Amino acid sequence: MSIVYINILEQPTHLDLQFLQDVLENALYITDFYIKSAVFTMGSNVGENYCSQIYRVKIAYELITDQENIKEISIIIKSIPLIDGIDFLVNLNVFHKECIFYNYVLPRMEMLFRKENVKFAPRLYKTLKRPIQTLAFEDLTRLNFVLASREKGLDKLHARLVMKKLGEFHAASIALLKNMPEFQNCFKSGMISELSLKRDDDMLMRFFGGSLMSLIELIEKWPDYEEITKKIKKYAANFKENLLRSIACSANGFNVLNHGDLWVNNMLFQYSELREPADINLVDFQMSVWSSPGIDINYFFYTSLELNVLQMEYENLIKEYYQSLNHSLRKLNHFESPTYQQIRDEVRNHALYGFFANYGIFPTISMEKQYSIDSTLESFKNDEFAQQKLKQMFSSARLQKTIRYTLKHFDQMGIFNKKYAINLRSHIIEYHAPQPGDEYQALNHGDMWINNMMFNYSEQGKSNDMVFLDYQISVSNTPDIDLSYFFYTSLPLNMLQSKLEQ
Repeated sequence: MSIVYINILEQPTHLDLQFLQDVLENALYITDFYIKSAVFTMGSNVGENYCSQIYRVKIAYELITDQENIKEISIIIKSIPLIDGIDFLVNLNVFHKECIFYNYVLPRMEMLFRKENVKFAPRLYKTLKRPIQTLAFEDLTRLNFVLASREKGLDKLHARLVMKKLGEFHAASIALLKNMPEFQNCFKSGMISELSLKRDDDMLMRFFGGSLMSLIELIEKWPDYEEITKKIKKYAANFKENLLRSIACSANGFNVLNHGDLWVNNMLFQYSELREPADINLVDFQMSVWSSPGIDINYFFYTSLELNVLQMEYENLIKEYYQSLNHSLRKLNHFESPTYQQIRDEVRNHALYGFFANYGIFPTISMEKQYSIDSTLESFKNDEFAQQKLKQMFSSARLQKTIRYTLKHFDQMGIFNKKYAINLRSHIIEYHAPQPGDEYQALNHGDMWINNMMFNYSEQGKSNDMVFLDYQISVSNTPDIDLSYFFYTSLPLNMLQSKLEQ
């Protein structure tokens, strides 16, 4: 048996004959074979994958019962070396999360759609925890799945297919976790976590912070972006708090299992004879999180779409997602389906996460290939390298054209204007505190009804925090405006009847 390495600088010695033997036993469902050879090549281009080493391995084997015919199988192996710069992956528990997803969650989700033969992701053949965390998958290219262009972004047809598949994926997660809620324990945090934000030395947070500063340096020179620049500087002054605010969701709200890193290179497309996208599989579930569907949708919109698709198809793509979600839930006999307005609100209420994706992730995605060759998270530990690379990222013509649009878009949605509150009653009192010399006047929210409030809940299900949204029709007037509006639009009848004075 021979092992050949082609254009691989450091040979992965942990991927030995025994490992490959185990992989094939699981892939082929048999044990009566001999491995003749294994050829290792890189499974992704240099600079395309920041946190892991991806190998494509073509294995030639023969069956004991048929030694005259050599057969071949291709597998994808992902190894996650624990080197300085990506130790945050340990804190995010990514290896354990991906093992749980592929071994237990994915097969059950696909089983729910067994009649339709829906496939969400590749099969996992084997995992290895030591010496290097490793996962071996089926090679989707053998089924004619291919990557789209990260530099260009996705057109309308690709985007619609993603929304359709995402609706099915989220629906399956709801149906599954309704019956097996214990799986939620594995998906409590995604790319942004409280633990990462508490650490001053977290590599990922430093990377995102550097991107934000580069954004500010770029746009403060642009005419007509002065006010937006001021707002983003205020956002940056409370960087970590705003990241937490972007992922806030209600425990009792509409939640799904999010992919968590839904960008173009984590999707592989299969095409029809007319070269139109016909199917899609997702890969890399390291950042999956149980949260609002607004997480996946905003992340996808602001990292992976062609600009004209984002501009022209924003509402249509949300409708595509809703129709797929609703249809899939009914197919799975789950009739507690959200309304279209609820889905739209989930997307709108998490637009701040879209802003994070737009400045923290999109610059890396839109970077021109000649600049991405030497890009790794480990190399970003060098401050001089990081500064040079950020300049290259933000010099991209696609990036600058996109953020000229998206920053105006975010500002119109008011995402830079939202405030935190302690609880509803105390915040109304604080918000309406009279100004000196103006005892009976206050700045009213102006549209204080339940969908313009988001609540944070304790583990016991009690509300202990809340945020107001949408200050489009605020007005300085008597506080009776807000109080009456809230009482007669948002309270249950029994509370309105018995608790009004309180």
